[in-house]
Amino acid sequence: MDGGFAGLGRWLDRHLGEQWREPQVRRFMWSGLFFLCFTLLLATAVAPAQVRVRPGQAAPRDLVAPKQLIDRPATERLRQEAARAVPDQYQEDDSAAEQARRDLEAAFAAVAAVQDAMARRGQADGQGAPAEAAPTAADRSRLEERLGFSLPAEVADAVLAAGKGTLEAMRRDLWTLVRRELDQGIKEDQLAATRLRLGEEIENLDYPQPLRQFMRQVGSRVLRPNLIFDREGTEEARRRAMEQVDPVVIVPGEVIVEAGEKVTEEDMVRLRDAGLLQEDPWDLAGIWAGTGLLVLLGMAAGGAYLATFDRRVYEDEPRFVLFGLVPVITLVFARLLQPVSPYLMPVATGPMLLAVLLNPRTALVAAMLLSVAVGVMAGDGLRFGIVTFLGGAAAAFSVSRLGHRSDFIRAGAIIAGVNAASTLALALMFGSPPLTGLEVWKQVGWSAFGGLLAAILTIGLLPFLESFFGLVTPVRLIELANPNQPLLRRLLVEAPGTYHHSLMVANLAEAAVEEIGGNSLLARVGAYYHDVGKIRRPYFFIENQFGGENPHDKLSPNLSALIITAHVKDGIELARQHGLPEEIIRFIREHHGTTRVEYFLRRAQEMGEPDQVLEGNFRYDGPPPTTRETAVVMLADGVEATVRSLGHLTPGRIEQVVRKIIKDRLNDGQLDRADLTFRDLDRIASTFVRVLTGIFHHRIEYPEVVLKEMERARRKEGPPSRTGSRPPQAPEPAGPERAGTGADEPPGPAAGAGGPGSHRPPDGGD
Repeated sequence: MDGGFAGLGRWLDRHLGEQWREPQVRRFMWSGLFFLCFTLLLATAVAPAQVRVRPGQAAPRDLVAPKQLIDRPATERLRQEAARAVPDQYQEDDSAAEQARRDLEAAFAAVAAVQDAMARRGQADGQGAPAEAAPTAADRSRLEERLGFSLPAEVADAVLAAGKGTLEAMRRDLWTLVRRELDQGIKEDQLAATRLRLGEEIENLDYPQPLRQFMRQVGSRVLRPNLIFDREGTEEARRRAMEQVDPVVIVPGEVIVEAGEKVTEEDMVRLRDAGLLQEDPWDLAGIWAGTGLLVLLGMAAGGAYLATFDRRVYEDEPRFVLFGLVPVITLVFARLLQPVSPYLMPVATGPMLLAVLLNPRTALVAAMLLSVAVGVMAGDGLRFGIVTFLGGAAAAFSVSRLGHRSDFIRAGAIIAGVNAASTLALALMFGSPPLTGLEVWKQVGWSAFGGLLAAILTIGLLPFLESFFGLVTPVRLIELANPNQPLLRRLLVEAPGTYHHSLMVANLAEAAVEEIGGNSLLARVGAYYHDVGKIRRPYFFIENQFGGENPHDKLSPNLSALIITAHVKDGIELARQHGLPEEIIRFIREHHGTTRVEYFLRRAQEMGEPDQVLEGNFRYDGPPPTTRETAVVMLADGVEATVRSLGHLTPGRIEQVVRKIIKDRLNDGQLDRADLTFRDLDRIASTFVRVLTGIFHHRIEYPEVVLKEMERARRKEGPPSRTGSRPPQAPEPAGPERAGTGADEPPGPAAGAGGPGSHRPPDGGD
């Protein structure tokens, strides 16, 4: 395949020189490229293009907020307005009314006392009742002295001349008016107005003018403030009012200062908070250096994880590049959507893609690193980091078992729910923004939509990444396993024996790979396609001859071996013509490794001088299996063909054959690169035996004398019933009509590695 990542790799090999072909050098090259991408994306978000400007100068361009921030001047202005709107707080003085009552009664008591003195003087002078005695200047002076304030002579005379009933009525009416004002509350700054209002109410009373004036003067003096200013209470109320003001938020993309507009002091604060104000050139350099250091630490953590826990991704160049490229793509989408709302950023796209293309554990590590990056970009590290990580973790696990592409919608719904719940939880924890406001529900809505958007982006990006990097996902494997795939239909129609053999190999390989913890679905699908090259010359392979003439009888051993081994090359060509991914083509290329075509090699040695026969002409080109899955398919291929050719087999005989074939492949070096342990080989052998025993089980073997007796009884009784037993058929001879190796050659003596019933690995165990 000339296109895709494989083509890019070959182009790099041609143009970058020999030193760039080393895997470590290539990893360093890709890491450097990703370091630049991450640093550029994060640093431009943290430190956007800055300007040097002072208050009063015109803005050189539209100064746009690169991230969400609080408009501190506007928020402070609203808070001050809220504080000013809070009225002064007062505490009621309960003693004020009592003191006013005592003062009022004291004033009228003073009048009564002077009247009593006047009465005693009149009696002494023989003048009669006090009302009939005219007040003297001394009486007026005595009254003023007792009252504590001066009175006009006519007022004093009228009061001293009033009868006790009149004075009592005046006292009662005046107290009613004073009490009413006190009940309404009198503040210090309201005292003058209250006195005026009290005077107006007194003027409406039905008393002579001098008496009303006396009542006004007494009322003015007994009135006092009964609402005392509470300084601490007022400050507390204003503080609460300021706290309840929602901060004014400047969203990403909002213009702070338009081009040509004069910059104010408040604008300077906003620009400084947004990171747009260049006050010290070293500040910008520090931001870039700090961002680069943070990216370096994150990449080192990711690389250490791959080198320690996921060597397959670390050592496989396409997967290694994918581990870096997907987060870069994710951050690009995040930067594009950040101006709408930081909560809309579809960060779960990265973990979801990596979980499908690589594995969920590696995707979870990527989610952790992306949460740090998004927290830096959004300017609210803790909040966005938590939301991003939880959404990414949900993405990684929700697609771990995909069956169809429609499952991405279900995964998107899960991510949306996790994003919304985590956003709401953080709002509850930090109390900002308040739940009663619209802002928090907008954030929850954007978070949920961001989860759905992540699933949509994943559906759109996945086919391109699959195709470019030559990787297969579970969804793609399920599609390739469909019998209606054109290549499988051709195999069924043109080489039905090979098709049936491939199904049997797939069953064996899937069960064995599942047992050792590999990708069983990949092994099954790889087994379906491993022999598609036989479509070119189906009748040269024994499983497609159906008892007909064997064309190898008329060919030389060298030519027969060439035809047999060519099915690997033919299969690769057919697979590429039908657009099969490299992961599947690897099964075609490696399922014979570099094994020998034993039958034709022996035949060539028998027909000529053994020393003149070149063994290399009778070996497959390989390479040997490089993954556990391709190695298991190689073993299943040889085991299935051999067991099928032997005919009658007992479970012990099946195990003997299985373990010998595995041991032969191991001794031939075919499994050296497959990352299989002896324990894995033992599990593979046991699984093969279990599956094959279920497929090729036979009836109970009877002694010869019993068989003859049963045959005589059958002749007497007629045809056997459907439930009756019948003797096993004789084994099919393994002769020269079976050409090739494994599935394509006759089996040799199946001397067991461990003997019948043994469950030791072919080489003795580990």
